[in-house]
Amino acid sequence: MTSTAPRPGRTVATDEVLALLMREVHQARQAWADERCEARHGGAPIESPARVRLLAALEAYAAALESRHLPLPPSIRDELRLRRGVRGDQPYRAP
Repeated sequence: MTSTAPRPGRTVATDEVLALLMREVHQARQAWADERCEARHGGAPIESPARVRLLAALEAYAAALESRHLPLPPSIRDELRLRRGVRGDQPYRAP
């Protein structure tokens, strides 16, 4: 059975903020996918609005987790590293 009570150490407001930020990540991913489909023949520019929005959404989500001392999921960490590398903010370095 799932409890609707807040988990210890977290507030409902924190959960709502993180959910809102994750929703923005999902919407930004969809916008980026839509843009890729539209530009499939010519390719989307690296600084396209959808790519910039997605990187900003991922950065905001990561910052929110960090400020709450919560771990960054590996999938988000990897996507953020990839998107920074594509944009040129942080060159990819093999581990």
